[in-house]
Amino acid sequence: MARFAVRRAGAILAVSSFERSLAFYRDALGFELEAVYEDPPYATLVSAGARISLAEQGHPAEDRPGIALAAPADRGVASVVLVLEVDDAAEVHGRLAAEGVDFLAEPYRPPWGGVRFFCVDPDGYLVEIEQPA
Repeated sequence: MARFAVRRAGAILAVSSFERSLAFYRDALGFELEAVYEDPPYATLVSAGARISLAEQGHPAEDRPGIALAAPADRGVASVVLVLEVDDAAEVHGRLAAEGVDFLAEPYRPPWGGVRFFCVDPDGYLVEIEQPA
């Protein structure tokens, strides 16, 4: 298999409401806005060296013919989970709860240690907030 140097890696999330998703990742989760474009709506954000981009669904692109980007149709089926490691998951949970973020359940303390919980972005993408053991 051929090897090549990767300068940066990330993911693009298709979103149904660009402004709502941008506010969630920037304001609630604290991602830093790196770039934003208007036509079509698209933004790149970074946190702890990780890069995600938000692309408003329904906009065709010449460089991906035949492929449409779409936000999850069923919030009960997860195909992507974004993981954020933090020092104090309980404190982060409290701050996000105060901002009205939706959670799947209360923070969980697995038998092997640490704490984690899952919140849901405006389109139903899962975000795991994890405090390692």
